[in-house]
Amino acid sequence: MDSHQKFDEERLPSIDSFESTLTGSGISDEDYRHAQTVWNYFNLKNMGEYHDLYVKCDVLQLADVFENFRKLCQHYYGLDCVHLFTAPGLAWQSSLKMTDQPLELFTDINMHMFVEKGIRGGISVITKRFSQANNKYLPNFDASKSIKHIIYLDSNNLYGASMVKSLPYGGFEWISADVTLDWIQSIPQDSSEGYIFEVDLKYPEELHDIHNDYPLAPEKMDIKFEDLSEFSKAVLNGMKYTPSTKLVPNLKDKKNYITYYKNLQFYLKHGLKL
Repeated sequence: MDSHQKFDEERLPSIDSFESTLTGSGISDEDYRHAQTVWNYFNLKNMGEYHDLYVKCDVLQLADVFENFRKLCQHYYGLDCVHLFTAPGLAWQSSLKMTDQPLELFTDINMHMFVEKGIRGGISVITKRFSQANNKYLPNFDASKSIKHIIYLDSNNLYGASMVKSLPYGGFEWISADVTLDWIQSIPQDSSEGYIFEVDLKYPEELHDIHNDYPLAPEKMDIKFEDLSEFSKAVLNGMKYTPSTKLVPNLKDKKNYITYYKNLQFYLKHGLKL
């Protein structure tokens, strides 16, 4: 459908006229027979009516799904999702209503700034561009080389998984400065009290090769032109470069690094030095 005139066509186009822009291929005989059945069943007169029926079905099916979702929200949470702007907003209101937990606000601006400084976002990157499997299940298996399998893993519900963990709600206070390494490492993973630390971390040189693909303790950094690799500079090819702030996994030592205690324990366990 690339012009309004085609809405006036009084017959279903031939099977060769159908092509998916996603797959770059046509439709199956079964799909075409279904289109013919729809055309005949609803006694359609032209492609405009066929188009309108498609849009109507699309809207009504989506409405059915959404109305069912509304009923679920009303049943489980006593909330009507159409009174909220986003799914995160619905989750937030649901958690407040279901837990009935009052939330204490920061009254110390330094606490607020301290926590805000530790907000960085999340890493989303694939550093290994190419990997080739070598095992007996493959036709090009080379027995003289090491065995190698590739497995696809997908971690889903990352936000939901975080939200069912312990979350801060009050009792905020500064702790004394005489915190020891042993004490930090001894805090239980299921502690009823959480801790956020500001630390200096040393990244031992012997870990650089091991951690090179996914360095620990990423930082927000202002990336200047001199920080770019030679390849990136070549890609710019003389064009103007505008410095920008990026979340960067790197192997540098960390100064005044703010992090949650579980993250800090993980970093120390994998070789970083406090």
